[in-house]
Amino acid sequence: MKRIIAVAAAAAIASASVAFAAGHTDAITMRKNGMQGVGLAMGTLVAMAKGEAPVDAKKAAGALKSMNYVANTFGDFFPEGSADGDTTASPKIWEDMAGFEEKLEALQTDTAMAAMDAPQDQAAVQELVGMLGKGCKGCHEEYRIEK
Repeated sequence: MKRIIAVAAAAAIASASVAFAAGHTDAITMRKNGMQGVGLAMGTLVAMAKGEAPVDAKKAAGALKSMNYVANTFGDFFPEGSADGDTTASPKIWEDMAGFEEKLEALQTDTAMAAMDAPQDQAAVQELVGMLGKGCKGCHEEYRIEK
């Protein structure tokens, strides 16, 4: 089951990339696809942290690489004028783009470093999930509108 989730995360991210590369410019859709991929990847890590799935460093590294990919491309999907529509992106993103980009850079660094030294046991996965979750929560609290 967790393998299916990891594959689905990679597929969501890949489809977002292919759509964008093919000239698809719907920034809101791209953001949603990216966040779906991050959520699925984080779900893989959370399952390991909770003991619902065995700790697998290779799968953890894959989930982290997926999150890192989104973090490295996500900033491209916030062009001016893409705040309107079916989105939970807060207008504060465009008001404080430097702060938003700083949060993305932290996610880029955290996921890149963690992927290079993937957690080997449940305690390490729990620590990693806590650290990443704190970053996700901070960005969502500041730059996302709850619906």
